[in-house]
Amino acid sequence: MAGRIRVDGLREALRAIERIPQAMREARTETLHEWAENVLGTAEDRVPRDKGNLWQALEERVNDHFGRAEVGVWDPGELEYAMYVEKGTSKMDDQPYLVPAFNEHRAQVTRTYRAAFRRHMGGG
Repeated sequence: MAGRIRVDGLREALRAIERIPQAMREARTETLHEWAENVLGTAEDRVPRDKGNLWQALEERVNDHFGRAEVGVWDPGELEYAMYVEKGTSKMDDQPYLVPAFNEHRAQVTRTYRAAFRRHMGGG
């Protein structure tokens, strides 16, 4: 007995499936930018500001194409000092600002991505 089966909503389901890759890319980009901004803000709040140079050298970099976000110091003139402040030396106590900022915002990534993905899929 061959019969027909009717599936209501199949066309809409297939359209939703086709939207998944784009929604994933958009959610990833949104998440990377939000995470980098949050980590940068927290690091700026925590970094010692004796002279202000290190605070000004902090920056965020987001590469949407490769799905990568970084927050740190890339200025060659501040790079070595940035490590000394973060890790300390034999003559200077550590004053961590970057690693604590990363750790504080680590858990947000998954929640942010899931919420962004749902929005980009049209789920609010």
